[in-house]
Amino acid sequence: MIAKADRSSSTPEVPRWRAVAEYLEMLISGPTAEQIRVSEAVGVELPAGLPAPVAAVVLKAGLSKVLFDPVRGGAEIPDSLTELEDELGITARAYLITDSRAEVSAWFAARYMVMTARALRDVMPEPGDVVRFGWAGEKRVISSIGPDGCVYMKGRPTRRSWPNHVEVVERVADPGYPAAVREIDAILRNQATYTSNFAKLAELRSFALDTHVPSPEAIRSLEELLESGVTDEEPFQKLVTRYPALLASTVVGGWKTFVIPKQRLGSEYVPDFLVLGLNSVGPEWVTVELEAPRHKILNQDGSLSGPTRQGVKQVQDWREWLTSHVAYAQTGLHLYGLTNKAPGLVIIGRDDPKAERDASRAQWEEGQRIAIHSWDWLLRHARNLSDSAVHVSGFARENAASLVDGGGIDANSMPEEDRVEIGDEASVDFEDLL
Repeated sequence: MIAKADRSSSTPEVPRWRAVAEYLEMLISGPTAEQIRVSEAVGVELPAGLPAPVAAVVLKAGLSKVLFDPVRGGAEIPDSLTELEDELGITARAYLITDSRAEVSAWFAARYMVMTARALRDVMPEPGDVVRFGWAGEKRVISSIGPDGCVYMKGRPTRRSWPNHVEVVERVADPGYPAAVREIDAILRNQATYTSNFAKLAELRSFALDTHVPSPEAIRSLEELLESGVTDEEPFQKLVTRYPALLASTVVGGWKTFVIPKQRLGSEYVPDFLVLGLNSVGPEWVTVELEAPRHKILNQDGSLSGPTRQGVKQVQDWREWLTSHVAYAQTGLHLYGLTNKAPGLVIIGRDDPKAERDASRAQWEEGQRIAIHSWDWLLRHARNLSDSAVHVSGFARENAASLVDGGGIDANSMPEEDRVEIGDEASVDFEDLL
């Protein structure tokens, strides 16, 4: 067992990777002192250079009659073990004493200990280091190193890797370390799923709807504006700001619905509206871009019209900003649960169900998750919601279902103000790392 360093001592603490490497090398070199003591007591011979994992199997075999656990022999050294020894440059080959499968497995374990110890000394991984690992080259921050040499990563979903598959990208003292940590934090937040939490949305309470049901005057005002022939976008922006419940059907807000107008994202981007529905599944965000009703959704050839493309581009720009700045959005702007995965909604033009269907399907099939609907679509769902308080648009239902089916990281591990839970036994405050 690896002893913990005495932090009160003036002696420099041995790095964890080195302590583990030395421990593994000790197990590789021969039976432990305790194994030797037991072997002498029970009369089981243990060759001096027998690795400790193999010695454990030999001891157990020597006690098989006492333990009523007969040894099943007949095993042989497989070619794969010989190939592993060749790869490691080991000339003293494995040999069998009990001829059991357990002994073969113990030899494999001992040889992999050699590989792990060497990798620990080569890589010198330290908790806090930013590393790349796995076939996909995923980046994470090291949480700890296990007694077997396995490297554990901070964050959800849980990740671990053997050190021979780990590459150090940035160490804590490196100039690029803060940026690397921010990048990982953003990736984890954008991949996460979140639970509904009123406490984390306290700063947004002024945007919470008293009722998600649009009032009769809100519906009539939208009808009048659409029929008046007004062609500019601004009057519609003002109308929806005055009657935010007109957007309530775009989310499943069983617990509460929030409608936030003109929320600035950084210095460049200002979505017309951010809509948030809180329900038992989690926070359901939608980013909304309004375009004038005079515009066509599609060109005559079936392609997206210029204004429609512009609306889609706005949503894409917001998502790109969130990819790198999601931590600021969630903690600095208090937009808990908002990520670059939030569905987009472009409201443009007058009623053309086929055009809406074709445009939205194209965006969804391209993985954009950006729906395109007319002002008449919004008006219809506002009327339906006024008639039935439990009415939900198909757009909102599909998005809520995607929260359930989309997988992602355990929400319970995700942002708590400016902190991200990133390990089983600890969390890291990214502000402290920068």
